[in-house]
Amino acid sequence: MKKLTCVSFLCLTMSLAARADRTTEESFIPSYSAASVHYLWGSSADLKNSPGSSLAQQEAGVMAQYPLFHSDNSRLTTGVRFRWNQFDFDGSSPLGTGTLDLYRLQVPVNYWHSLGEQWKLWASVDPGLFTDFKEVSGDDFAVSALAVAAYEWRPEWSFSFGGYYSPDLGEDKLLPVIGVIWRPNRHWNISATFPRFRVAYAPDEKWNFDLSLRPGGSSWNIRTPAGDNRNLEYESWRVTLGAERLISTDLFGKIYGFAEIGTGFAQKLKLKDGNTEIAASDLSEMLTLSLGLRLRF
Repeated sequence: MKKLTCVSFLCLTMSLAARADRTTEESFIPSYSAASVHYLWGSSADLKNSPGSSLAQQEAGVMAQYPLFHSDNSRLTTGVRFRWNQFDFDGSSPLGTGTLDLYRLQVPVNYWHSLGEQWKLWASVDPGLFTDFKEVSGDDFAVSALAVAAYEWRPEWSFSFGGYYSPDLGEDKLLPVIGVIWRPNRHWNISATFPRFRVAYAPDEKWNFDLSLRPGGSSWNIRTPAGDNRNLEYESWRVTLGAERLISTDLFGKIYGFAEIGTGFAQKLKLKDGNTEIAASDLSEMLTLSLGLRLRF
């Protein structure tokens, strides 16, 4: 089974489209994270097609990337990204019973290249595993790919276009990367890069606030108690309001702490045998709370 995931930093593409010496890029709003750790709690959501059943969720993850090569016009990085999801089913349903632990382990490789003052390119490949680790096989292996071109129309405006293949909306889908970022001044950054939207405000160097809309789903290859391979697909959209604060500059770089509150909506869970749907259910809305740390240079 081939699964592909959206790279976490779509908005980074647009930020790279401007040179650091321009006023709009002397911004309080950071866009690049070299490492991070986070935890997310999700409240119980009813399975609408299975009366009496509900699903609660936890998530934790770590990410780190390291530059292998850097020049004035290019940068090559690699690293590791690990995410744990736990689905806790209350009641019995065709989609699950009890607690289900799911994992994503990936090795991202990213390459950025400047073609001049206005054009930038970004390509990414993320091989990894999307699995419950009960029995790892070729069906658990995943390779993601993304290619994006960014064009700076003016110092305040950037546009991007390209494509990627992603399970972040549940099932594997080929999605376009079409977007725009507006940086009216050093305090504001407004980005609409499908399928993400973000409004960020930074009053000073220590604080950042943002309102975002983004996918919150994924898919995994799992083993049933009977030993059968199945695809579990989780579709979700999340609206979050977050705050980030600079807490240290004494170690390897700047360390920020962040917290978010949000809502998961338009949620759906599917269990498939290959492309054949075995069971599916819509989910009610879910309250999410998240906190963590980010390392920036």
